[in-house]
Amino acid sequence: MPLLWLSLTFLLGVWLGQALQWPVLVWGVFTLAAVFLGVLRSLLGRRFPSIPSLRVHLPNPDDFPTSNLSIFLIISALSLGGLRYQMSQPRWEDGFVAQYNDLEAEFAVQAVVVRPPDTRDYYTQLTLKAENIQPVDDTANTPASGLLLVRLPTAGSWRYGDRVEVRGLLETPPVDETFSYRDYLAHHGVYSYMPYGAARLLERGQGNRLLAWIYALRERGLTTLYRLFPDPEASLMAGILLGVETNIPAAVAQAFQDSGTSHIIAISGFNMAIVAGLFAALFGRL
Repeated sequence: MPLLWLSLTFLLGVWLGQALQWPVLVWGVFTLAAVFLGVLRSLLGRRFPSIPSLRVHLPNPDDFPTSNLSIFLIISALSLGGLRYQMSQPRWEDGFVAQYNDLEAEFAVQAVVVRPPDTRDYYTQLTLKAENIQPVDDTANTPASGLLLVRLPTAGSWRYGDRVEVRGLLETPPVDETFSYRDYLAHHGVYSYMPYGAARLLERGQGNRLLAWIYALRERGLTTLYRLFPDPEASLMAGILLGVETNIPAAVAQAFQDSGTSHIIAISGFNMAIVAGLFAALFGRL
C-alpha cells in the first residue's frame, strides 16, 4: 500500500503545481532537498539510532495495520507531481511556433520529424520539432521551438529524423462538440496544426540514433506481421504488439467499440504480460 499513498501524493502535487504556478526551479529545489535530507537522515539513523525517524503512519488494509512512510519520501512525491505538471506546460518564449497560429499568413517552417509518420488512406501526418520559421513572402528567418502536426498528401517516403521544410497556414487544433483535438494534441505537447501543408525533404538522419533504431525495428516487425498473417488478423496483432492501429479495418474497429473491448487493441503492459506468459508456457522447457 505505500505505492498507493505515494501515487495519491504525486497526484496532489500535480494539483498544487496547477494551483500555485511555481516555476520548475522551485519544484526542482524542493525535490532535491527532500531527497538529500531523506538520504542524510537514513545515513545518520544508522549511526545515531536515537534520531527521530520522521515517519508517517498511514492506514493499510493489507496484512500490516499501518504503512510507515518517511516524511521526506512523501515530500519528494509531492514535489515530483508539481515538477511534472510545470515541465509539461508549453514555454511561450519568443519563437514558440504556437505564437504564429491563426495569423492568416502562410509560413515556411524548417523542422525535424520526431515521431514515426502516421500514414492513413488519404493523408500522412508528421509530428515535427520546429527549428526555424519565416513568412513565405519574407526572407527573415527566425529561430523557432515547439512541436507542430502537419497533414500532407500520402505521396512521399517520410521517416523519423528527416529534416523538412513545410509550408502552409498554422492553426490552433480544432475542438468540436464530441471531441477536443486541441486537448488530445496538447497532451502530446503539440499546440500547432497545419492541416493543408506542403513539404520538401532537406536532410535525413537528424534524429536520435537509438530511437531511429527502435523505430526501424518496429517497422521491420510490422512488415513481418503482414507477411505472416492476413488482414484483419495482421492489423490486430500490429495494434496489440506494436501500437500501430491505423490499418485496422473500420468495421473491425467499430465492432470492438460496440462490444466495449477497444482497450484490447491498445498496446499495454497487461497485453505484453499475456503474450510473454504465453511464450513462457509454450517454450519454457526449451
